[in-house]
Formats: sequence, C-alpha cells, structure tokens
Amino acid sequence: MLKKSTVAASAALILTLLPAGPAEPRRNFPSFIGVAACKKCHESDSIGNQHKIWSASPHARAHQSLSQEKGIEIARKAGVEDASQSLACLKCHTTGGGKTEATKTEGVGCEACHGPGSLYHEFSNHASFEARESSYRKAVSLGMYPILGYDGIKARERLCRYCHTAERPCYPESTEERKRQQLPLGLIADFVFKHPLRRR
Repeated sequence: MLKKSTVAASAALILTLLPAGPAEPRRNFPSFIGVAACKKCHESDSIGNQHKIWSASPHARAHQSLSQEKGIEIARKAGVEDASQSLACLKCHTTGGGKTEATKTEGVGCEACHGPGSLYHEFSNHASFEARESSYRKAVSLGMYPILGYDGIKARERLCRYCHTAERPCYPESTEERKRQQLPLGLIADFVFKHPLRRR
C-alpha cells in the first residue's frame, strides 16, 4: 500500500507537468500545393498568362532535364546514380526540394519563388484590385515570400542564389557558360519589375 505522502508528492509532480491554461491552438503552416493551383487564375491572358510564360521557361523543364542525356552525364560526373531521385539534385530542380509529392516532378514552379501556397492561393488571400498593398501583406502572413519591390531585393538574392551558385553539381565547366548563367545582384534587383505578373 502506498503512503499518503508518496501519493500526494506524485499528484503534485503531475500537476506541475500539466499546462497551466488551455492549450495554444496549433499554428497551420503553409505547404506546397503545385502549379495546377496557381494555373487556375494565372493562365488568363487578361493578367498576362504567367502559366504560359513559365511553361516555356527553363524552370518548367528543370526536373525533366535531370533525365535527359546532358543531365545524366552531369550526374555521372558528380557521382550521382539517378539525378531524378537524388535530393542533391532535386533540391534545386523541383519546388520543395523533391520532398513534396504535389511538386516532385513539376520543375521549379511558382511556389519555389513565391512560397508554399496552401494558405494564400485562394484569390481572396492574395489579390485585390483595390488594395494591392494590404492583400500582399495578407499573403505574406499566410506564407508568401516577401520578395516584391526594393524591400525584397535581399530576399530575392538569397532565393535565386540558393540554387544559382558555383557550388551546385551542375555548375558548367565552360567559362563562357558560367558567365552566361551568372545572376548579378543588379539583374535580381530589377527582375521583379519585369516579371510577367506586374502590370506594365
């Protein structure tokens, strides 16, 4: 039979380990949902058809390039058996680094630059024709990356140079090609103003 003092001490210990008040609600973190969700609105010609422009870009073909002859050769030189399955390659050739089924084979999609869209992708959470600035702030609070305007230059630089770096396995051997692929800060800084979404 347990002594009353032992039971009382055990009860006191249990009470100190319990949370003091009601549990905090779990924060909902944004996740990657894929280009198809963005396409629903962004394939409209009236706002510039960003999906069509992306589809014709090297970013759209980034994952596909891993299984092509040149990609296989680069992977072999880097000691990678299957680039299309290697996280070392997928971290830059897919949205979400190859860890998200919804984006695993889509290449470098919208969310790679704009942030995981599960919370902001609905029109009412990131777009407004009257109050663009406040709708942008709302989208940022829901997971969109804050890369717009002059304030976002350093964020854009970090984002672009995460993959566009000399340390990547597929960095070209040719000096000319290296020069061609360089992303100077001036280009990154100016990029947002030439982006196909921005109204001219």
